[in-house]
Amino acid sequence: MAKADFQLVEHVAETLDIGPGTRVFEVDCGEGEFLVPLHKNNFIVGGIDGDPAAIAKALEAMPDGTFQIGLASSLDPGVPWHAVVCRSFAGAPDLDYMRGVLARMFAKATHAIAVLEVPDERRQWMLRALTEIGARAIQFEDATPGAFNVFARV
Repeated sequence: MAKADFQLVEHVAETLDIGPGTRVFEVDCGEGEFLVPLHKNNFIVGGIDGDPAAIAKALEAMPDGTFQIGLASSLDPGVPWHAVVCRSFAGAPDLDYMRGVLARMFAKATHAIAVLEVPDERRQWMLRALTEIGARAIQFEDATPGAFNVFARV
């Protein structure tokens, strides 16, 4: 399993103002590398990914995690989590897909969402989409060159 950027994970937790015991769900979680440091620090973790092999590895690393096989667009907002994170918007097929996933993330979260590594050309679109779905306390920050991170309170 690839290691996560621990500084990024710590930064996300601090920015979202979450700590041990918080339920954190990741959309397109892959093998769960982003969630492993949280799990090791007593967060409750879960995620969804379309790759069954990746989900199997996530469950192997975090057997008490809640992981499911499925596409981001099939995210069930009926099961709430404190924070919902997504690091895969750069690969989203189109704006309608992105908006649907963003709305599902927002509906699933009870505290906040984080969308990481969003391409810079989506900045205005992201602000408009988050405002339309009712997000508050929206925070944008530069991430890597050509991308930004966004954090929003529910």
